[in-house]
Amino acid sequence: MELKRHYVMAPRCLATGFFVRGTGHFVIRLKENVKTAPYCEIFWCAGGTGTVRYGDGTYALKPGSVFYFPPGSAHDITPGAPYLDYHWLSIDGPRAAVLFESLGIGPGLADAGPCPEELFSRLEEYLQDSVKEFQLKALNTAFEILTRIVSPRPEKLSLLEQVKSFIDGEFRRPELDVAGIAGHFHLHRVSLSRMFRQRFGIPPGAYLASRRVQAGMALLGTTSLSVKEIASRCGFASADYFSKVIRRAAGAPPTLMR
Repeated sequence: MELKRHYVMAPRCLATGFFVRGTGHFVIRLKENVKTAPYCEIFWCAGGTGTVRYGDGTYALKPGSVFYFPPGSAHDITPGAPYLDYHWLSIDGPRAAVLFESLGIGPGLADAGPCPEELFSRLEEYLQDSVKEFQLKALNTAFEILTRIVSPRPEKLSLLEQVKSFIDGEFRRPELDVAGIAGHFHLHRVSLSRMFRQRFGIPPGAYLASRRVQAGMALLGTTSLSVKEIASRCGFASADYFSKVIRRAAGAPPTLMR
């Protein structure tokens, strides 16, 4: 059973030496078919375990593992038990491989620390808009992700920082709530709420709601998407509820926020 397969492809190709082709977030239980792509790809493991077969070798994936596949690389991925959770990013263009070489990112496996899910989420937002400005912002965000791979490994996130990072990356899922967050981290809902508030000064439910509102207001101000589309992309169950929340937060309906 496939748990999640969400991705966004760029609506246009920039006339540059390299550009972001797409990004996605997959949570899988079944082995993926062998794939050979004519562009550069990285897979960054966010949770679970698995193995990747590349060339003549098989490599173990764990949280923090990053695998870079240069153009023309044949590879397949097998999840461990109970799943493999990873984000991916593809870079295309005549000089895409040169970008990776210049950053010192070689083919194969690297240990880069916690997956920067907030950057992948930001990249998704930018790729959904075809305006050149946002495609360039997507390229800049992709560059941030790539530099995380070669920069010194950051300190391991505390449990509550992991919870906050998880919300930042998953708030677009309308079914996500405090109970789901607590379950993901094997915590009691009451304990999570108490600890999160002590650490960040806000309950996890309120933080989740604020991330959805922030994303919604950003899309209202920077895109021509309909209110219904924005509500769906920001984790709101309906456009009506989204409108009520925005009116309560900003004192005006979404149509006037533009």
